[in-house]
Amino acid sequence: MSTEVNIAIVCITENGKNLALKIQTLIKDSHVYIVSNKQNKLQLENESKNIFLVKEKLSVLTEKLFKDYQYILFIMATGIVVRVIAPYIVSKFSDPAIMVTDEKGQNVISLLSGHMGGANEMTKRISKLINANPVITTATDVNKKSALDMIAKELDAHIDDFRDNVKDVNAMLVNNQDVGIYIDGKYNVDTRGFKVLDNLENTDSIAKIAVITNKNDFFRDYTDKYKDSCINQKQLEEKIIKVIPKDIVIGIGCRRNTDSDLLKESLDDLLKRYNIHIKSIKEIGSIDVKYDEKAILDLAENLSVPFKTVSTNEISKVDYLFEKSEFVKKNVGVYCVSEPVAYILSKGNLIIEKHKYKGITISVGRVSKVIYVIGIGPGSKELMTMQ
Repeated sequence: MSTEVNIAIVCITENGKNLALKIQTLIKDSHVYIVSNKQNKLQLENESKNIFLVKEKLSVLTEKLFKDYQYILFIMATGIVVRVIAPYIVSKFSDPAIMVTDEKGQNVISLLSGHMGGANEMTKRISKLINANPVITTATDVNKKSALDMIAKELDAHIDDFRDNVKDVNAMLVNNQDVGIYIDGKYNVDTRGFKVLDNLENTDSIAKIAVITNKNDFFRDYTDKYKDSCINQKQLEEKIIKVIPKDIVIGIGCRRNTDSDLLKESLDDLLKRYNIHIKSIKEIGSIDVKYDEKAILDLAENLSVPFKTVSTNEISKVDYLFEKSEFVKKNVGVYCVSEPVAYILSKGNLIIEKHKYKGITISVGRVSKVIYVIGIGPGSKELMTMQ
């Protein structure tokens, strides 16, 4: 099985097989599993790398699919699916999205991991492709409201105490209670059901407020923006749920055998200076010759984010945009590292230019599809970019 293909379609009848093969032609990133046994005697006429005839039990196959696929569509009775997936269900935060359709393709049911797993979205997609009725039962969707976990998914965001906060906020939304949302930046999210706030004044009647921000100290910049606001920060902090989008990329250049603690301290200093939340970091990167640099590898592990390398050739195409260093050119083959890496990882949205530490340079980019302005700070410029 291949994890590159993330949709598995499973069938156990001749009609189900025909529907599975039809869907497979409509969704290219899909694998079809035809379960053959003594009762159905299913056969596979044409061999294909994306179509498999399996003779093991459905329960055994299901266990394997749970590990290898993001989405699983079962073409069979819902009761069979419930029984066969039951032993492998762990959490909506880790289980694959499970969809079920009848063998005539009349209804597609979002059965498991509707929000976080994406079953609701995939149900709508498949239903549209085969002209079926999408069956979605999650309360927020039924009531045509957004959900905190869906917002987090849209933004690839971190939320402290995720389970409890999502449960509380979504329950309040479906029960028509006021839940505020304050968007600190140009984030485009589904706010249906939320009370969209332009500021945090007059929020005494609101029990919970979701604040979308990648700032570490949100109130530091908020109070600067609304200097005349009369807010009780302590009371607000108790009701605020910070939704921290992972949209920051870090470009790093450093000398060979840089101390791991020094690199971490340098990054912490930069994040503090520009009020960036450490949980907003999506990935860190450097030039490919640093693929084994222990300090960077340790930093990636400490942050629990990917470490991506950018080839010398790719950097050389954009390094002319930034301050040149003959010393760097002599050592690694390009004129600079941290700025072009952050520029490339953010697809051209560099927001903080190179900052120098002891044998270390760090730059910051923001993954964005909208115009966004950020204060760069003392001694640097303010940039306005669009991806």
